Amino acid sequence: MEKDKLQIETEKKLPEEVDKSAAIAENPPPKNQPEESKESEKEPKEKAKRGKNFLLFGISLNEKVFLAKHLSTILKAGMDLPESLRIVQRQLHGGLKNVLGDVSAKVEGGKSLNVALSEYPNVFDPLFINMVKVGEKSGTLDQSLHYLSIQLSKDAKLISKVKSAALYPLIVLSAAVVVGGGVSYFVLPKLTKLFTSFKADLPLATKILLAISNNLQHYGLWWLAGIILAIILFSVLLRVRFFRAIWNNVTLHTPVAGKIIISLNLARFSLTLGTLLKSGVAIDDALGITKEAITSIPYQKTIKRVLDSVSTGKTITESLDQADRRKRLFPPTVRAMIDVGERTGSLYNSLLYISEFYEEEVDNMTKDMATTLEPILLLIIAFVVAFVAIAIISPMYQVLNVIK
Repeated sequence: MEKDKLQIETEKKLPEEVDKSAAIAENPPPKNQPEESKESEKEPKEKAKRGKNFLLFGISLNEKVFLAKHLSTILKAGMDLPESLRIVQRQLHGGLKNVLGDVSAKVEGGKSLNVALSEYPNVFDPLFINMVKVGEKSGTLDQSLHYLSIQLSKDAKLISKVKSAALYPLIVLSAAVVVGGGVSYFVLPKLTKLFTSFKADLPLATKILLAISNNLQHYGLWWLAGIILAIILFSVLLRVRFFRAIWNNVTLHTPVAGKIIISLNLARFSLTLGTLLKSGVAIDDALGITKEAITSIPYQKTIKRVLDSVSTGKTITESLDQADRRKRLFPPTVRAMIDVGERTGSLYNSLLYISEFYEEEVDNMTKDMATTLEPILLLIIAFVVAFVAIAIISPMYQVLNVIK
């Protein structure tokens, strides 16, 4: 009964990759033969520097999952840490391979793994580093990395679901704009000469499309440049904390997207905090790491207030009541489950149950959103196609009547 549910789930889902990593660990290549092994053992400083340059913007969640999962599996097989790092390094490419080579060299030189990883803050976030630190201190590094890989894998799936739900309507609307713009820019100008030569009385739809066509002919490049600059400017502004806070607050109040974003943040909060507590991290440190792992500034501020309150001796439930009095970011259900966990001494279990609940919520809401948007988007496409067809075909009939 006490067997870890998360571990069972992962072992079921990832049998092939576990077998591969275990096979590598059981049959490492001879140290005196391959030149690649020698190169990875003596990784030059120049490559490490290049790794830093290539990874200025960090690595993806999937790469972190790969690293944590494979390193955990090889350590479980009984391989020592430096050799495990080299085995994982040989399966990587690009800048991350160079970084891991440098980390391996530092570990062989006597540094602990968490200290070596902390020298690459753009690559390894506080959650990754602290989970490794806890594992090294407790002598259960393989288990800590296993929990970390599960947490990061769930995080990646949640984000992927939200992105997938937003991608479909974006593609459909973009296609509608491209079709309408393409007809207005390339087709209509050629037909305009035909219509004017026969002095046909143009319908309203054609006049609107002609106005769009003339605008695109004269200012099309300016429109394109403006859109590109707006996207770049928006991306840059989101890197500024003040503007990102405004954007986060706006999205939280958006009718449909707001509920998904709140559920996503609650799932990430409870999963991160629960995983850290289960690994043996102190509550103060766990809240601090969780705050850094959450990207939403309103949630960061609330968690910071909770941390300050917990540091004075209050429970998380009491701290949440003060930090989020409107119960907007942390609903009553979440508080009740946290309260039960604190009373029974099984807080991390309660948090992991909360994360599972909100993961399902995100999954259901994204599916519902896609189902709801599909007919609406089809109607939009149908309207665009019908409008363009009427705008082009109607004056053609008038031209034929003039000829007759």
